[in-house]
Amino acid sequence: MSAVCDRCRTVLATAGGVALLALILHPVALILFRLMIFNTFPRDDYAPMLLWWLGEAGGAAAQSPYGYRLLSVLSAAPFYHLLPPFTLTNLPGGLSAEYVKATAALAASSFVALVASAALAYRLAVDRFRLGRPEGAFAAMFIVVVQLYAAPFSVDPHAIFVVILALYFIDRIVVFTAILIASVIVNEKIAIVFAVWLTIRCALGSAALLGRQWIAAVTAVLAYAALLALVRMPGHGEQLDPTAYLPTVLQNIAASVTPRGLVFNIVPCVLLLGAVAWSWRSLAGRRDRIYGPLDLLVIPALAGVALALTQFYQVGRVVAHGAPLFIWPLAQQYASWARRPRI
Repeated sequence: MSAVCDRCRTVLATAGGVALLALILHPVALILFRLMIFNTFPRDDYAPMLLWWLGEAGGAAAQSPYGYRLLSVLSAAPFYHLLPPFTLTNLPGGLSAEYVKATAALAASSFVALVASAALAYRLAVDRFRLGRPEGAFAAMFIVVVQLYAAPFSVDPHAIFVVILALYFIDRIVVFTAILIASVIVNEKIAIVFAVWLTIRCALGSAALLGRQWIAAVTAVLAYAALLALVRMPGHGEQLDPTAYLPTVLQNIAASVTPRGLVFNIVPCVLLLGAVAWSWRSLAGRRDRIYGPLDLLVIPALAGVALALTQFYQVGRVVAHGAPLFIWPLAQQYASWARRPRI
C-alpha cells in the first residue's frame, strides 16, 4: 500500500510540475502559434489534416508520410474544441476561422508535448538513472534545448516525448514493444531512432543485453513499411525508391555546405557529438548498464539516414530525435561539474 501511495504522489507531483511549467512557459505556446500561422518557417501544415479528421470545413486528407502521423495530429483535437478564439494583429488574409482554430490547437498540442517531454526527462533521470534532482532538472532543460533544434512548431515534440517514454520503459519489454508499435502512427522517426541505436549496440556491443529491444524496434520499422504498402497515401514515393537515395545524399551534402546548411545540418550534430564525447571522456570508468560510449555512433548514423531520406536542411532535426539517448552521460557530467570546488 505504501508503494502505491508513493507512486500516486509521484504521479500527482509530476502532473503538478507539468502544469506549473506550462504556466511559466505559456508564452512559448503563443510564439509557436505565431510562427505557424504566419508561416515564418518552412513547415509541414497539419491543420487541413486535423480539420479533415474532425469533419470541419477546409479539411483535406494528408499525403505521405504526414498522414500516417495520426496520433500526433489527433492529440490537437481536444484543444480545437476547448481553446477560446485567438485574435492576432496583422493576421494573413484569406484564412478561415476553422484553419486558424486548427493551427492554434496544433500549436497548443506541440507546446504541451514539449513541456511533458521535459518533465518525463526529469523522471527518467531521477527514477531510472537514480540521479538527483539537480541532474533531473538538467535533463529537463537539455530536452527543452533539443526541441529548438527540431521543429517545435510541428509535431516533433510528440515524437521526442515518445522517444523518452520508450527509454523510461526500456527494461519492461512488453511495454517498450507496445510503445514502439504504437509510435508508427505518432512519427516514423521514433522507430528509426531505436532501430539505428539498437542495431549498433547489438552488432558492435552485447546482443544479449538489448536483443529483445532490437527485435521490437525492427518490428516497428517493418510495421511502418507494411502501413506504407497497405494504405499507399500519395506523396514522397522517393523514400521507398533505393535508386533515389544517392542523388538525395549528394543534393543534401551540397546544401549542407551553404550557410543555411551549416546552421541546420552541421552545427547541431557537431554540438551534440562534442558534448557527448566530452561527457564520456570525463566519466571514464563510470558505466551505465545500458548506455555507453558506443552510442556516439548513433549521431552520424542518424545524420546519414537524414541525408538519404530527407531534403536539404533536416539533418539536425532528425538527429535531435536521438538526443534523449544521451541524457545519462550529460546529466552525470553536469553533476560532476556542479560539485567541483569553486576556483
